[in-house]
Amino acid sequence: MKPSPPIAPFKPGIASEQNSVSEVTETEYRGLKVHAAPYLHEHCMAVIETVGLPEGAKALDLGAGEGAFSQRLLDAGFQVSAAELEAGRFRAGAPCQNLDLNADFHDKWDEQFELVVAIEIIEHLHNPRHFIRNCLQVLKDGGFLLVTSPNTESWLSRIRFLRNGHFLWFDESDYLSYGHLTPIFSWQVAQICRELGAELLQISSTDNNLLRKRLGHGFRGILKNKSFYLGALYPLMRGRKEGEINTYLIRKISAGLMPSTDE
Repeated sequence: MKPSPPIAPFKPGIASEQNSVSEVTETEYRGLKVHAAPYLHEHCMAVIETVGLPEGAKALDLGAGEGAFSQRLLDAGFQVSAAELEAGRFRAGAPCQNLDLNADFHDKWDEQFELVVAIEIIEHLHNPRHFIRNCLQVLKDGGFLLVTSPNTESWLSRIRFLRNGHFLWFDESDYLSYGHLTPIFSWQVAQICRELGAELLQISSTDNNLLRKRLGHGFRGILKNKSFYLGALYPLMRGRKEGEINTYLIRKISAGLMPSTDE
C-alpha cells in the first residue's frame, strides 16, 4: 500500500479569499479532498467564527471524509475529534472513530464538545431527528451544532418538483450516485429544535450561481429550458427560495432532551 501523501502546509488567509461560489470549484484543502459543494467549507467556517468560541475549544466533525474540514478546524485553533464511516480515509491530524451515524453515537466519547459540525451528512441518513438528538447529546449546554443540507425549498427545486415530482438533488440518479436519502426542510429543522430543547439561531445559504447554471448557458440555452418559463412563478413563492445549500446554526439550551420517539 502506498503511503498517504503529506498534508500541504497551512497558509493563513487563503481560506477567506473566496467569499462566494464561483466558477472555480474548491476540490482540496491542504491536499485533503473536499466532499462538499464549492466553497461550502469556507462558508461554514465564516458562520463558526460568528459565535466567538475560544481558542482550544473542542470540536467534533461528523462524516469527516478525508478530513478537509477537520484540518480547517485544527488550523483555526480547535481541539478536533472526528467520525467517519470509512475511518481509514481520514488523514487530518486528529483522532477519528469509525462510526455509522444512523446508529446511536452519543456515548462514543468520554467528553462533551463546544461545537459539532455535520457538513452535507444529514441528507444521507435515515432519520434526521435521531441524528440531531445524538448531536445535541454530545454537546455541552450552550454549545453549537452546525448542519448543512441541499436547499430543497430553492426556486429551482420547486420548479423541478412541479415538472417531475422530485426535489433538486433527490431524484433516483442522486440516490444512486450520491446516496441522497432524506430531503431536509427549514421548517422541519426548526420543529426538531423545538422538540429537543435547542434553539435554531440562523439559517444561511450559499448563493444561486450553480442553480442558475442549471438553466443553461447563454440566452438561447436558457430559452430552450422549460424551467425558465416556470420561473414566472418565482414571485409567488414563499420561504427559503434562494440559495443552493442551507447551513443551520443550532445552540443547545437544555440538558433534558425529550425521550426518544424514533422507533
